[in-house]
Amino acid sequence: MAMSIPFDTLDYAKKLETAGVPASQAEAQAKILADVLGRAVAFPHDLSALERNLSTQIKAVDLRVEKVEQRLESKMDVGFAKVEGSINLLKWMIGFTITLNVAVFLKLFIH
Repeated sequence: MAMSIPFDTLDYAKKLETAGVPASQAEAQAKILADVLGRAVAFPHDLSALERNLSTQIKAVDLRVEKVEQRLESKMDVGFAKVEGSINLLKWMIGFTITLNVAVFLKLFIH
């Protein structure tokens, strides 16, 4: 959706001719400058389209990051559950070992 800016090539060429530039060269310069300006200038609708495009891309990235965060949280929950189970098992094993040692210690001194 290219839109040309208001640039009077004829007026520009006449000004160049008045300054001493040959007519064919003045016309060529005017056409080239109009072409360059037409491609180098961003218009409000161009900026609006760019903003919408960037907003869409940012939302897509946000969704992907959110999904990755959810997967990571899920994996962390599973990992923490395994660690918690191991800690509970160790508590029971240590408690049982301490109880057996106390029983053996009492048996040795009571007899």
